[in-house]
Amino acid sequence: MKTRELLWILLLAALTTLGLDLVTNAINTQGNAWDFLYYIALAKDGFRADPLASPFAYRYLTPFLVHGLSLLGFSIERGFGVIAYFGAITQLTGIFFFVKWLSNSTKGAYLAMAVTALSLFNVKFLLFDIYRPDHLAYALILLQTYLAFNRKFLSLLLVTLIASQIREFNIIPLVAYLFMAYHSEERGLFIKQAAISTACLAPAILLPRLLIPVTENYQLVGFSGDALLTTVILPFIPSVDVNFIFSIFAYLLPLLFIADLKTIKTAFASLPENQRRYLLAYTVLVLLLSFFGGTDFNRFATFLFLPQIILIGLIAPVIPNLQIGFMLAVTFIFNRLWMHIPDWDVEKYRDFYGGFSLRLNMSTLNRIVELVAFLALGFGLRKWIGKSRVIET
Repeated sequence: MKTRELLWILLLAALTTLGLDLVTNAINTQGNAWDFLYYIALAKDGFRADPLASPFAYRYLTPFLVHGLSLLGFSIERGFGVIAYFGAITQLTGIFFFVKWLSNSTKGAYLAMAVTALSLFNVKFLLFDIYRPDHLAYALILLQTYLAFNRKFLSLLLVTLIASQIREFNIIPLVAYLFMAYHSEERGLFIKQAAISTACLAPAILLPRLLIPVTENYQLVGFSGDALLTTVILPFIPSVDVNFIFSIFAYLLPLLFIADLKTIKTAFASLPENQRRYLLAYTVLVLLLSFFGGTDFNRFATFLFLPQIILIGLIAPVIPNLQIGFMLAVTFIFNRLWMHIPDWDVEKYRDFYGGFSLRLNMSTLNRIVELVAFLALGFGLRKWIGKSRVIET
C-alpha cells in the first residue's frame, strides 16, 4: 500500500462522506423517542442509565467511546458525530483496499467503494441517525475477513471479542472462519481453535446479558415462552417474508443490475475453495440473523456488503463503463440519496425505503415495482450490450 494512494483514498472517502452528509438531515431527537434514546443514555451515564434496555445495552462499546470523547470536551452529539465520520471513512477506505487486495482490480475496488457509498443504510442513514452503534462494525468485518482469509486465528479471535460488543453481526466472521477451517484444517487444529473460540466468545456474549441490569426488553427472539413462539411462527407470516425478500434484493440491486446468475457463479467459483466456504457461511448466517433479528430488515441487509463488494470487485473488469454508469445512477435513484429521511412523520419514515417488519401497503408495492423495473432495465441493458458485442465481432 503506497502512502500516496492511501492519502488519496482517505480524501475520497472523506469527501464522499461529507457530500452525503450535506444532503442528509439530522434525526430529530426532540420530537421522536426511538432507539437513539438508549444509546445517548449509555454514552452519558454508562450502565447507570435509566432505563437500560436490551439489546441496546449489549452494544455498549460505541456509546462508551463517545463517553470517552466527552471527557475530552466533546458534547455527546458531537462525539457520536465524530464516530459516525470515522466509521464511514474507515468503511469506505477499507472496502477499497480490501477489494483491491482480493481481486487485484483497481476498477473493482473503486466500484465496490462507490456501490457501498450509494447504499442508503451503510453511510447516509448512519449520518442521519449518528447515535447507532453500527459505525465501526463494517470496517471491523473487513478486518476480520482479511484475518480469516490469511488464517490469523488469534488475531481474528481478539478482534471478534472486541467487535462483538459493538454489533452481534461481528460474531459471524469467526463462525464463518471455523466453518472454513473445519473443511480445510487438520482436524486436531480445528478442534483446538473451536474450543478456544467457544471458551473466549461465550463469556463475551453471555456476561453482558447476565450482568447488565436491563429493565426493558425489545428483542424479538429469546428464550422466554413468547420469544420462542415468535421464532417458530415468524417464517409463516407472509408480510414478514415479503419484506425480508424485498430488503435482500433491494440491497443487492447493484450486483444484480450488472451481472446475471451465470456471471455471479463464475466470479464466485474463481475464488479459492476456502474463501468460497467462508463467504457461503457468512452469507447464510447474515440472512438468519437478519430474519430473526428484529423489524428493520433493510438495515440488517447492509451486512451483505461483504459478498457484494467481493463479487463486484471480481466482475467489474469485464463490465462496460456504460453499464456501470447506468448501475450507479439506478442505485442513487432507488436509494433516494438526495432526499431527506422523513422523521417528522413516523408513517412516512417507515415507508421511505420499504421492507419494514409487518408493514405491507401501497408504498411497499410501489417500492417492489420500482425494484423489479430497475432489475428489468439491468437485464435489458445486459442483453443489448451482449448483442452489440456479437455484431461488432
